[in-house]
Amino acid sequence: MRKSTRSARIPGLPHVLGFILLPALLGFHGCGLRDRLGSGQNAALLRVGEKSFSKDDLTRFFNSRLNEFRDSADANVAKSALLDSFIEEQLLLRQAEMLKIEASPQALDSMRGNLEAGGAGGDGPKNDPELGRSMEESLKIQGYLHDHLFKGLSVSKEECEAYYKEHLDGFVSNDVVHVREIRVEDEAQAAKILASLKANRSKNFSELATLYSKASTAAAGGDMGTFQRGELPEEFEKAIFPLTPGTASKVVATQYGYHIFLVEEKILAHQQKYYEVEDKIMEKLLVERQRAALEQELASLADRIPIQLDRDSLDFKYVGTGPAARGRKSQ
Repeated sequence: MRKSTRSARIPGLPHVLGFILLPALLGFHGCGLRDRLGSGQNAALLRVGEKSFSKDDLTRFFNSRLNEFRDSADANVAKSALLDSFIEEQLLLRQAEMLKIEASPQALDSMRGNLEAGGAGGDGPKNDPELGRSMEESLKIQGYLHDHLFKGLSVSKEECEAYYKEHLDGFVSNDVVHVREIRVEDEAQAAKILASLKANRSKNFSELATLYSKASTAAAGGDMGTFQRGELPEEFEKAIFPLTPGTASKVVATQYGYHIFLVEEKILAHQQKYYEVEDKIMEKLLVERQRAALEQELASLADRIPIQLDRDSLDFKYVGTGPAARGRKSQ
């Protein structure tokens, strides 16, 4: 039986943040703890609560995330958004540490494995204390969100049903076809294959595709899979969608050769039933609820925790609207 509510379970850092924490923290990978917290020779440019970050710290962070924005007119907007997100994560980290939330050894091992599988640079996750600290901070925030801020958030079946009834136009399935293909390089050969298909009522399509098709689908009997309208090239769709199941198309000439298509199955556009989209609706409503809770929490934290940003020392124009703009001690 389908459950009537879904708890706020988050697989990894939730997408409601709009920013992936670990890559952000890895922007500091390679600089020591003194650098991250500022030093006498590197005055603090940003303070979030008790923690300070120097201009060099933020430069390393931006360089690790914004190569594509260098010399770009959008750099101010992009850097401002990333700076806002970084400050928000520091606010959440502060809360996690106040609640003495710790990263579990199992979660750390899993994250290390993922980084190693992805080819993490430097000394690798096992031998780099700073990288280990970054991972711990990431997991602390995840723990705070899952076990505290989002705890108890759920969406009822009744709410999902009401949303479905109010948004019926958004739950219409497009035409879907299951297609096979034969592609050859010679027009005369394509005509002979089409004649054979007509003589056999297309029952030998898979066999002919395996024998003669030059497409990558030949070994699978020409099976291309299923497609909705709009997913195939226009010249293909004109030939495919008018077909009834079990019938082959005319020869379609393209720059790649001569194609013949067979529609094995067709599902016409229809209003999706509630049971088809219930999970999708529940996830959407839950994410919206999580996002609202997160935005409210961040606004509260920005009001309570001192945030100081020396905008004049930034190498870009800050145009953000996040905590640095609304914090009670922002400069």
